[in-house]
Amino acid sequence: MENQKKKFLRTAELIAILSKYGFNELLIQTKLKKNSPPDGDKDVKEGLSSFSVYERIRMVLEDLGPTYIKLGQTFSNREDLLPAELIVELKKLQDNVAPMDLDIYAILKQELEIDPEQYFLEISKTPLATASISQVYRAVLSDKRAVILKIKRPGIKEKTTSDLLIIKDLAKLLVASSETFRKLNLTHVVASFEKSIYEEMSFLNEINNMDQFAQNFKDNPKVQAVLPHRELSNDQILCMDYIEGTKVTDKPKLIEQGLDLTTIAQSGLDVYLTQVLEHGFFHADPHPGNLFVMPNGALAFIDFGCMGKMIPKDKEHLEDFIINFIAKDAKRLIKTLKKMALEIKLDDEQKLERQIHELFDILDNDSLENIDLKDILKKFTTILNNNEILMPDYTYLLVRGIVLIEGIGRDLDPSMNLIQSVKPYIKKIFLRRWSPEQLLHKSTKTLRNIGDGLGELPENLSSLLQKINEGKIVINQQNKDLNSSNKAIATALNRLAFTVLIAGFCIATGLLVIANKPPYMWGIPTLGLLGILVSSILSVIVLLSIFKKNK
Repeated sequence: MENQKKKFLRTAELIAILSKYGFNELLIQTKLKKNSPPDGDKDVKEGLSSFSVYERIRMVLEDLGPTYIKLGQTFSNREDLLPAELIVELKKLQDNVAPMDLDIYAILKQELEIDPEQYFLEISKTPLATASISQVYRAVLSDKRAVILKIKRPGIKEKTTSDLLIIKDLAKLLVASSETFRKLNLTHVVASFEKSIYEEMSFLNEINNMDQFAQNFKDNPKVQAVLPHRELSNDQILCMDYIEGTKVTDKPKLIEQGLDLTTIAQSGLDVYLTQVLEHGFFHADPHPGNLFVMPNGALAFIDFGCMGKMIPKDKEHLEDFIINFIAKDAKRLIKTLKKMALEIKLDDEQKLERQIHELFDILDNDSLENIDLKDILKKFTTILNNNEILMPDYTYLLVRGIVLIEGIGRDLDPSMNLIQSVKPYIKKIFLRRWSPEQLLHKSTKTLRNIGDGLGELPENLSSLLQKINEGKIVINQQNKDLNSSNKAIATALNRLAFTVLIAGFCIATGLLVIANKPPYMWGIPTLGLLGILVSSILSVIVLLSIFKKNK
């Protein structure tokens, strides 16, 4: 009941602000007009006509506060969806959050149940940075180590929850009243925003992200891990290492420290590609303010509230996508997109193929140095939107991350090229996929699936016969070519058995290779090499028999 009351009051405030900035037509379209104040049409801000509609949208979001500001920041990254003029205005929301006066010592005492003066020598009264969710302060621990304190804004979760209820309702109304909003997948975008903002509001989630990121790069000298102080953190407060580094865009200072800008640019791209293609766990907001360079040239990422996360299947699909994109294989690229997509309403696949080839033509006609990656990715996401292909959330985070990292890299080294940097990873992908361990894993999985299918066959056959006896399935039988059909079935079963035999032989061969027992031939165990040869011959026999039959 309390939540509904807050929602009602917040809805009234939303209607008043929309009316104030002249969005009465939107209120009418979404059927909110009947709830607007009686004088809502008259109380239009003086001089409103001097502002564009996009400026007024930004003003509305600023007046509505943190949740809507964060929503605007999220949409500021979707250049594939929104007009350029609106994107310009939404980007102004990034650093336009007024600081709150917070009693840090009182908050620490209440939240952590400690005496702050026993743990901290000093805490800055002025925040280093302010955001829609939290404020950041510099502090010094009792052992003289510098740290950062990230303090959540009081009441932000409750207010965000009320705002999200309204935003979801408004999204439903907009989708119902406009085909444009439906095609933009507005309800999905809002659902993704809800998930991301709750993750970002959870400092416990951010702490876990920091630990996992540090673990992923524990043996990589290119990365300086930023670690949390768990004993001084909870879901409202985050205490972490203070980074004495140089902002990645401060070129004069980097040069003064004797650091090579080209090396830093390439290192940043390599580290990010490692996050994406090897770890499947990547920083979703690597803008210049979140990336620092240490005196030894190592990179330090901060702000782990929003991370892109991929399961192994996602990684495999992404690898296929990159391979097919660089190979300019439109047909295979479309097949991969179908596997990746959450939702797809593809009316004309040939049209999609032509659009992708047009994109490839742009890549062919421009030199690598002149290719605008941001423009290419924007064109590609526009193609997806026009064909109503809804991709997983991690792909949109990845597009943003790659654009930001590539932009930073190009600023440091204009000759840097993403496509060339990706090629070594493609080689790694092929080597990994064709390694004995991976072949063994795939063969084992295939054999297990075949075994499961054969094990379920009697039960499925029994169920089928039962349905036939009950008259639920009618068989239209014809006796023509019955003998040839029987022969075809027998041949298929023989091939299936032969395939199972080959799969088992592949598993045995993989085990022999992994065992690594002498004697060796060309650095490979002789028995394993023999197994590979026999497996290959058997596979060729099966393929030739299938080919001969098809002819």
